[in-house]
Amino acid sequence: MRKNRSVVAFLIILIISTSTAFSADGARTQKTPLLSDKEVKAIGDEISGLIAKDTVTELARNHRVQASSGFSRAADYIATRAREYGLRNVQIEQFPADGQKTYYTLKSTPGWEVERAELWETTPNRAKIADYDEMRVALADYSQSADISAPLIDVGGGASPFDYEGKDVRGKIVLAGGAVAAVHKLACDERGAAGIVSYMQNQLTGWSGDYVDNVRWGHLSPYNASNKFAFMISLRKAREFRDRLSGGQQIILRAAVKAETKPSNYDVVSAVIPGADLAAEEIVYSCHLCHQKPGANDNASGAAAILEVARTLMTLIGRGEIEKPRRTIRFIWPPEITGTVAYFAMHPDIVRRMKAVIHLDMVGGDHSITKAVLHTTHTPASIPSCLNGVADVFTEYVIAGSQKAAAGAGFEDALISAEGSKETFFADMGPYTMGSDHDVYQEGSFRIPAIYLADWPDVFIHTNNDLPSNIDSTKIKRSSFIAAASGYFLAHAGAPEASRLADLMFAKAMGELPRTNARAAALEAAGREGADEARSLIAHSLENDAAALGSVLVLAPNDKNLQSKVEGLVDQLSGAWLLLTGQLSQQHKGNRIFFVLEPKEQPKPRETKTSKSRNAKEPAAPPASPAMRLIPSRKVLGPMDVYYYDYIGDRASGDDLKAVEKISAMPRGEILRYEILNLVDGTRSVKDIRDFIAAAYGPISVSDVMDYLRLLAKIGVVSLD
Repeated sequence: MRKNRSVVAFLIILIISTSTAFSADGARTQKTPLLSDKEVKAIGDEISGLIAKDTVTELARNHRVQASSGFSRAADYIATRAREYGLRNVQIEQFPADGQKTYYTLKSTPGWEVERAELWETTPNRAKIADYDEMRVALADYSQSADISAPLIDVGGGASPFDYEGKDVRGKIVLAGGAVAAVHKLACDERGAAGIVSYMQNQLTGWSGDYVDNVRWGHLSPYNASNKFAFMISLRKAREFRDRLSGGQQIILRAAVKAETKPSNYDVVSAVIPGADLAAEEIVYSCHLCHQKPGANDNASGAAAILEVARTLMTLIGRGEIEKPRRTIRFIWPPEITGTVAYFAMHPDIVRRMKAVIHLDMVGGDHSITKAVLHTTHTPASIPSCLNGVADVFTEYVIAGSQKAAAGAGFEDALISAEGSKETFFADMGPYTMGSDHDVYQEGSFRIPAIYLADWPDVFIHTNNDLPSNIDSTKIKRSSFIAAASGYFLAHAGAPEASRLADLMFAKAMGELPRTNARAAALEAAGREGADEARSLIAHSLENDAAALGSVLVLAPNDKNLQSKVEGLVDQLSGAWLLLTGQLSQQHKGNRIFFVLEPKEQPKPRETKTSKSRNAKEPAAPPASPAMRLIPSRKVLGPMDVYYYDYIGDRASGDDLKAVEKISAMPRGEILRYEILNLVDGTRSVKDIRDFIAAAYGPISVSDVMDYLRLLAKIGVVSLD
């Protein structure tokens, strides 16, 4: 796989010529290759960061815990605005949430309501420590009623049995910094503590520990009927308590809580813009409406942004500035993941109509305040899709426009909002990451490709300081534009648009060839085993590129010219690999294209009379290994980790969970487990799955994949035949 300079030069010329071909049809694709200048300008001019920020402010008034009255108020607000904007079929559906009802792999959570909650220090000082009426995150979700006075005891992290050695916590309130539910299990359930004062910190970032006045939104287990309470305090207050306790001072606290879990409902808001001639096909805008008060960026911003996308498209269609979309556009505002799974379970007919998703979760954080960078996240490797190309086009347009303006070259394409910043757009495009409802859409049970727009990091996520004042109206305008332009293109596209998209996807695939080849060459240099990995890498890279190219056909499945064009581009792509490596051959297996390196011909041994007689009969081929022979198939639909609920952990324990723990400890371990199950399609063997994962994400052993699939088989998620 050594690169030849003339071949590389040829590829560079081919890439350059291809990358300009899809923008050669004049003014229509001057700004972007996918929408006309008129469409781009209309969407950019109409979409409003100020209107979206106003919506964020309204939503942030509610403590939007799923299956609660606060969430219901937010849902009512969204539905009211959607009706005002002229969306059709606006409805708030209610799905039972009682802690027992199941939806696919989700066990529903019960509702939770709080009447009051206060924490006071009574000895040696009298001072209010926390008040739910003043700060909703002061009380961890699913805390239960209590009225007690008890001494405070420091248990450090509190999430390990070692934290309790030599300490009697029975009847006391523990001060702890570990994960709240884990602390509750060890301190309250197992050792009789009366409750918790938690200073659990936020997700790790480069600024962790710098914001000592953040109060973290905490959660006890919604499935634990014997929950006590957990009050949440800042790191600054926790340090004060720890210093006083270590100095020998006795601190008595009084906790007064009136709260309960009870049967309720998940409220899911939905609305549509009907399609013109392909109304039975749907492009979906998704978000999650839940989270703590204020929860401005996470995720009032995403909920507000897709509402602003809806308003913008309806306004432009009504004024005749853009055409009515061919496909129906659906907007969904659920509780995170739980509401999406419930919606899927209750509407399999709608799910079958979904062709693509644009999911927004945290899209408005002012970079100078929150440190947030917007990431346009691609589909997982198991779902190669042209959707990535669509999202990249409009993200690149916004980034370039902001950079042009910052350099003093004009604001024409800068998408600046009144009262917003004029900064460069801090954004990028990158590989799949997990953590929101897009995981449900793209799970192997449903396989709906999704664009995922998300800020990370945000130093105020899940705290009392995730405030509307942190939202930049320019940032949320730009994020909303990417979403609006991407979704409108997908909803409106036919054969001509799909053809331009195919050219774009081909150019991207060609641009990746040298990088993939360099990785393959490095593997090959590692010896025989590395050469096998190199062949696998190239085979799967070409398979995925071909599939991503082929996915444009979903926009015009019956167009023969488009089918012919895609086939030709795939042939060109495989031909480029032939030129680059000089060692490729093409094989077909089922409906998928595989490319493998032909092994170099080995010299034949010199034949003697003895060897001829000994080898007169060819030896039998070695038996196939279990990994090559076993082909897993799916038996249970739905993701394995659903918000608070761990489907595997509820059905397996002890040594069985070592297979989960081993993969989870690997780099990107959560994604590896997700993708292993995604690749269970009834055609791939265990080894096929392992080879795909290794090519896409890096080294993993066949035995680790086998152990994980055996665990899934043991609990009935898959069968191994």
